Amino acid sequence: MSESPAAHLVVGWDHYPPSTAALRFAVDLGQRLAAHVHVVHIQDMDDEPLDPDGDNWESQSRTAVDAAEAAAHDELAASDVSWEYHRAHGPAAVQLLAVAQQHDALMIVLGSPRGGPASALDTLLGQSVSHRLIGARRVPLVLVPGG
Repeated sequence: MSESPAAHLVVGWDHYPPSTAALRFAVDLGQRLAAHVHVVHIQDMDDEPLDPDGDNWESQSRTAVDAAEAAAHDELAASDVSWEYHRAHGPAAVQLLAVAQQHDALMIVLGSPRGGPASALDTLLGQSVSHRLIGARRVPLVLVPGG
């Protein structure tokens, strides 16, 4: 886009099906609103190789992180939406909110929670990204159902 975007959208990306649904929703919405889409990938344990004591652990870790970025690029390649990829470390809700506030985002878009025992435990312990963003009450949040 040569002109400044009408709005900014922030989408959480972790290459799982719910975040892929969220990314596709954000791209569609971004096209409709002439908005710039900020794709935010929070590096976490899912990006790390299983054996941290392995000789090539750093290389495997870098490969996993690069693969997540490449997958996002593949999803965005066919669209004409303006977008930017952000790689971040730390608590996901904090990082997503920081990008949203930095760009005065219209909203944050997330995939619905994955479900299962780990997701239930995250919610119970207050670690759920969506619950933390709702609690922050700073930027509107859209949860996109997966599949």
